[in-house]
Amino acid sequence: MAMSLPFLDPDDYSTSSHQLRTAPTPDPAINTAPDAFDKFEGSGATRTQVGGLRNTRADAAHGEESAAQRQHQRQQSEKEATQALLKQPTPYLYTRLRTLAYGGKTRECRELAEYIIKDRREKPSAQLYSALILSNTSHDNGGAWRVLEYLEEMREAGLQPDTGTCHAVLKVLAVHPDHLLRADILEYMRIRWYQLGEEGTHDVAAGLLREGLFEQAMQRIDGMLRAGVRVQAWLLDMAVYMLCAAGEVEESYRIMRQRYDTGELNISRTLWYTLLDTGSSRRHYASTALVWNGQVNTSYLNPASGVCLNVLTTAAQAGDAVLATDVFTHLSKRGTSFTPIHYQLLIDCYLAADPPDLKRALSILTIMALEKMADPSPAETRSLYLHLRSNPLLVAEAFTTLRDLRAEERKVPIAALNLIIECYVEQRNLTEAMNVYKLIHTFVPTSQAATGKRTFANIETFNLLLRGCRLADPPDEALASFLVSELLALRVVPTALTYDRLILVFVQAGAHALEKVSQTPPDSEEAQVQRKKGLELLDWAFRHFVDMQAVSDIATHTNSATADDHTALGWMPRFGTVERLALQLAKVGDGRCWDVLQAGEDHGAKGGLDLAWDRKGGWVRKNVEEAWSGDVGGNGAVAEGLEVPDVGVASA
Repeated sequence: MAMSLPFLDPDDYSTSSHQLRTAPTPDPAINTAPDAFDKFEGSGATRTQVGGLRNTRADAAHGEESAAQRQHQRQQSEKEATQALLKQPTPYLYTRLRTLAYGGKTRECRELAEYIIKDRREKPSAQLYSALILSNTSHDNGGAWRVLEYLEEMREAGLQPDTGTCHAVLKVLAVHPDHLLRADILEYMRIRWYQLGEEGTHDVAAGLLREGLFEQAMQRIDGMLRAGVRVQAWLLDMAVYMLCAAGEVEESYRIMRQRYDTGELNISRTLWYTLLDTGSSRRHYASTALVWNGQVNTSYLNPASGVCLNVLTTAAQAGDAVLATDVFTHLSKRGTSFTPIHYQLLIDCYLAADPPDLKRALSILTIMALEKMADPSPAETRSLYLHLRSNPLLVAEAFTTLRDLRAEERKVPIAALNLIIECYVEQRNLTEAMNVYKLIHTFVPTSQAATGKRTFANIETFNLLLRGCRLADPPDEALASFLVSELLALRVVPTALTYDRLILVFVQAGAHALEKVSQTPPDSEEAQVQRKKGLELLDWAFRHFVDMQAVSDIATHTNSATADDHTALGWMPRFGTVERLALQLAKVGDGRCWDVLQAGEDHGAKGGLDLAWDRKGGWVRKNVEEAWSGDVGGNGAVAEGLEVPDVGVASA
């Protein structure tokens, strides 16, 4: 029965030069002798001694003579080994051929096979071709295309592959994948009722892994396990490495978990490290915890700091506080300098636990203060803010926890108190936010209290409270003015956001007062009072707008020599604040709306206001013009000569 494998066209290759029946006489010097240079290396001479001979011309000449002698000795040894091999009986040559094939000696195996055919008058056989095929397991010199050539030669010689030949092909395909050839060989074995052995099953699975057919490969491996076949460690290692490289962490973890549970010894530490690196980088908690608890905690592995950070992130997402603490302990023994990101992840870990541990999460902020770090920024408190925002009833509990920590002589940073204020502002509970502000002085560290410092509120504190003044119903401009006076008294330097929110408070308060005018009889005393109040508040808003520009002008002139383009633009409110101020002034017929509009357009033309003016500036002007035309002829222009006390932040 002829074999029906889809062989390549023999005309595509120069197979005639490879035919065993017509092969030329091989070079008698078959490379089977031991390397003479290796003998020289073992004779007692050291590399230092040999290198020292090159320092003089005489030594160089001696070195050339030694090299020539070594070359002569090598050739002589090869000749003697070849002659000794050719004197061996034919069965020995077949054994030698098989040995060369297992070693991947493609050229030597081919030469010996040609010698057996030509000089020993042996007929081509499946045994010979099996050895030739098997020799292509060499990574450098082998190839699936050579296997196809040998199979074609067998077909021309009337030889059918036996089970040994088929297994040799599968072993080569485990190194040089060829999906079509593998499928043909397996189908051929099925038709011939050839049993696929354990070694062949391993080779098939390895070839599938190399081709990226992970699902089929794992089906083969699982089938072996179900059949009670012991899967070799090298195949499992290969599977884990390749699955990790492909991002299939869950399947890699399943394999390693099974090997770990069965008590398999001598699993490569490099393999464990690969699983830890890949699992933690992909936030796979199960694999990360397995490697850390089984290998790192037992001091078998010492992962890099970057891997430790990934493990900490994975523990934070899973809420495993024990694992996160272990990572901190490991890094502490190494002497790592912790950064805010480490503590932020530890906070996330406590909040993600079941149930969340709010007290421990807040205590991390005090630990950061003990480590002499810079005060935590709002970025380090975002996870706490989100947690408290989703559980409003916990805000009071969080503040009580901070007071308890202060009673334990823990240093509570201002960022923790600002967090409580921010949560109350988000709830539009300005009263409780101010109560927290009034108690800030009780949290002043003892070292600072000894110097007479009354509070350590910062600009972030005042910016949050000003936002609370704007969100209050109605907007509380009186409290905003008090906060400005507090800010000046404490010598806290305002920022552009401070001015921006102050302007918004007065714009919103003025708009609220003017809305009441439309809800009362036009000629009533209350309507007049509310209208006057609204106009005064809008005048305040414009004055703060001018103050903001004045501060920026001073900064620009002071630093004109070193200021960059952004600084030269000066401070301006945010785009929405400018729009709202101009619209409210236009609605009451205040001509200063055009000054605000022009300032915004000039600033936008220079690249300020986040370039929003290029996209929306035209709409703002149109809205201001419509508001102006709707007011003129209606309620009239703004009252002139208003006496407003001069309170602002320009002096800051």
